[in-house]
Amino acid sequence: MKALFLISILLAFAATAAAIEFDLPASVEGTGARRCLSQWLPKGTHSKVNAKVLPGFPGQKVSVEIHDDSPHLNQYGARKHMDEVLFRFDTQAHANVIVCFQNILEPGYPADGRALTIQFKMDTGAMAEDFHRVQEEEKLKPMELELRRLSMSLDDIQDELQYLKQREGTLRDANEHMNSRVKTFSFFSIAVLISVAVYQVFYLRHFFQQKKLI
Repeated sequence: MKALFLISILLAFAATAAAIEFDLPASVEGTGARRCLSQWLPKGTHSKVNAKVLPGFPGQKVSVEIHDDSPHLNQYGARKHMDEVLFRFDTQAHANVIVCFQNILEPGYPADGRALTIQFKMDTGAMAEDFHRVQEEEKLKPMELELRRLSMSLDDIQDELQYLKQREGTLRDANEHMNSRVKTFSFFSIAVLISVAVYQVFYLRHFFQQKKLI
C-alpha cells in the first residue's frame, strides 16, 4: 500500500501541468500578431484546454484557435469573443498541438498599448479526464477512483514508452538504410575512379604509340 501511494504521488507530480499566465496586447483586426503555445502530443491523446480572460480595459475581444501542425492541420476548437473556455479533444496525429490567442481592438478605441491577461492550462492523458463525472457515473469509491486514476496514468506512460520505442526503431531503420546507400555510393565512386584511371592509362599508351614515343 505504501509503494502504491508513493507511485501515485510520483505520477501526480509528473503529470501535473502548471497554469500559464501572460499579457496579450490588443491590436487592430487584421494587423495584430497572435500569441501561440504548443505541445507535442502523440496520436490519440485525450487533452483538455482551459483558458480564461481576466478583467481589464474595455474595447478588447480575445479569440482562441486550436490546431496541430500535421499535414492535415487538424482543427480541435475555436472561439471568438471568449471570456472563459474549456475544450476537450483527442489528438488525430503525432504532432504539435498549437493554441493561438489574438486580442482584437474594437473600433473607436485607441491603440494605446492596452492588454488583457490570459490564464491558460493544458492537461493531457489521465490529467485531462473528468474523474468527478466518472465517479458519479460508475459509483466509484474514493480508493477505486484513485486506482482508476493511477491505472490511466500508467497507461499513458506505457503508451508514451511504446511510441518512443517505435520512433527509435523507425530512426534506426532510416539510419541503417542511409548507411547502406552511403556504402553503395562509396563503392560506386571507387569503381568509377578506377575505371577512369585505367582508361587514362590505355589512352595515354595509345597516344604515345601513335606518336611513336614508345
